[in-house]
Amino acid sequence: MTVNCRISIDNRPEAADAVFQAVPRVGESVYLSIDGTTQDLRVSRVVHVTNGTLEGAAIVVEVTTNIL
Repeated sequence: MTVNCRISIDNRPEAADAVFQAVPRVGESVYLSIDGTTQDLRVSRVVHVTNGTLEGAAIVVEVTTNIL
């Protein structure tokens, strides 16, 4: 089973979609391809957002390029 997440990098206004085997945890390192380059990013926050329906559920993973 995979988990679709919305990725926000360093609070930038643009976001990207990513697929994980499990929801990343705060403090965990994740490797993502950003602008064609794979980067090691650290998870700073995980937010579960829902609009009241199962289909509307989403997970936003905020990551940072800074070491926590």
